[in-house]
Amino acid sequence: MIDMLRDRRGFALEATLIVLVLLTALIVAAMAGMLVVQRTAGIDYHGSRVSYAAEAGSDALMAQLEAAVQDGLVTDAELAALTTPVLPPFLYLPPTVTRVGGTVARTITDGPFAGLFGLNQRIDIDIEARDATGNRSNVIVSVNAQSIPLFQFGVFYEEDLEVTNGPPLTFDGWVHTNKNLYLSSANAFYRDIITTPDSVFWQRKDRNEALGGVWINDNTGSGVRLAFDSRSILDPEAFVARSQADFDGRLMTGASGVRPLRLPLPAGMAAVEMVRPRAVGDNEQVRAVKFAWKADWHITVDVTGLATPCLAMTSLPAGRPVPSAVDCPAIFQGRPDAFYEGREVIGVDVLDVNVGALHDWMAADATRRSAILYITFVNAGPGTLTDYPAVRLVNGAQLRFPLTVSTDRPVYVRGDFNAVGWQPASLLGDAVTILSNAWTDAAHPWPAAGFPLTGASVQTRVFAAVAAGHSATPCDWQRPACVPTAPPPLIGSNYGGGLENFPRFLENWGGGRVALYRGSLVSLFQSQYAARRRWSCCTYYSPPTRDWQFDQRFRDPANLPPGTPAVGSVVQTGFRPVYQ
Repeated sequence: MIDMLRDRRGFALEATLIVLVLLTALIVAAMAGMLVVQRTAGIDYHGSRVSYAAEAGSDALMAQLEAAVQDGLVTDAELAALTTPVLPPFLYLPPTVTRVGGTVARTITDGPFAGLFGLNQRIDIDIEARDATGNRSNVIVSVNAQSIPLFQFGVFYEEDLEVTNGPPLTFDGWVHTNKNLYLSSANAFYRDIITTPDSVFWQRKDRNEALGGVWINDNTGSGVRLAFDSRSILDPEAFVARSQADFDGRLMTGASGVRPLRLPLPAGMAAVEMVRPRAVGDNEQVRAVKFAWKADWHITVDVTGLATPCLAMTSLPAGRPVPSAVDCPAIFQGRPDAFYEGREVIGVDVLDVNVGALHDWMAADATRRSAILYITFVNAGPGTLTDYPAVRLVNGAQLRFPLTVSTDRPVYVRGDFNAVGWQPASLLGDAVTILSNAWTDAAHPWPAAGFPLTGASVQTRVFAAVAAGHSATPCDWQRPACVPTAPPPLIGSNYGGGLENFPRFLENWGGGRVALYRGSLVSLFQSQYAARRRWSCCTYYSPPTRDWQFDQRFRDPANLPPGTPAVGSVVQTGFRPVYQ
């Protein structure tokens, strides 16, 4: 019996030892497993961190690329200048940025700007991030850099757009403003889409007047009267529903998802800088959008020698020959105080550019041909009440080559321009005024006695995109603190003149005289020199019959004028990790 008890105790001891050994093995295995899990988790943690760092680096490069493409183009120098961020403890290898294929023109198929075309460039951004322990992550981001040329809009305004026409106005072309839109007329007919990221009002901006005669085409081409606005329908969804019901959604505001189109400008650059002269501190981004730098022929005229401009002219022809002393006077003529400018109450110091003679001279030798001509003036008197230099284009009915003329001063066009044969053309300046085929300086002398009102021609035709400053109504009469009186030194109403006076006039266009215009009307800033010191219809001018339409030829990228500004955006189209 005693032996049996001893045997059992021996067996229990052995069993206990076996169990302890097994438990120890299990504990060791569990601890080893935990160590493996911890190590794996550590690897996953560090791998995830470096992966996120690579993504952050690609986002930083995209932000730089988006800033670069705001001027509507991306240069190789801008791609080479893209830099990775500083993000301790991670290090970045130099990025590889590659264009994939060439620039492709594609019609925008969705969103508020569906129907326009964008110039598209695919770009791949390859970036690798590493940490101190040797973990690394490599990603490739594909983006679409898209630019939308401004001259495919019928009208494009950066600031408030007002249209309060007197004589009937029928406009065929996309109308867009980045601010508010004021439509008040008894006889305005819009055949295309209207967009604003802000609001649309059926009253004038300067006073309480809603004439109720604005018509907008629906998708069938039938005009429907505008009977509501952003004040009468405050609910965004209700506004969109009413626009859809009345116009098939062809009137779109911020309620419809319209967003501002970024101007082709570097950050902090005022829009008026696009037409201002070159400056010593202009960096590469500024030079890419200033027409003074885009120009392949840059002319500076000393106002004190305007009477003999060929002697007072400095040319920077970008390697091209300039007219000889014999050829120059046939192209350029100067006329101090050439005529009375009733709107500005001043005599205009004119540099006449004989466009026909200029293109004849260019045609004689291909090395002379310039597509972008920039003209500026120096030594003008202080302010705008003394000298008033301006560029006037004459004899321009037929162009031989595409042409863009730009200046920081006002531009005048005398007679038909680009009406025979047609070439892509644009005019950029502080303001643009159309003088009829019947215009003579002698009939508008300076100093003037009263307000000469000579009759314009039966018809004057201008075919060119126009980008210039406009005159603005100071404030909305319904907003607090708005005083609807003309601010000094303005004489007359404080109404800015609206789109109907964006191309300006100085003659009696009454009696059915027609100003025929085909092009694109773009205003990105307020006029600096043509400051509209007088505003009163029917003293120094009476309005024409406006036959104004968007030139549909600008919908073809090959027909855009030289140097056409564009608004740009960058959209990510792909993201993929690179496994090594």
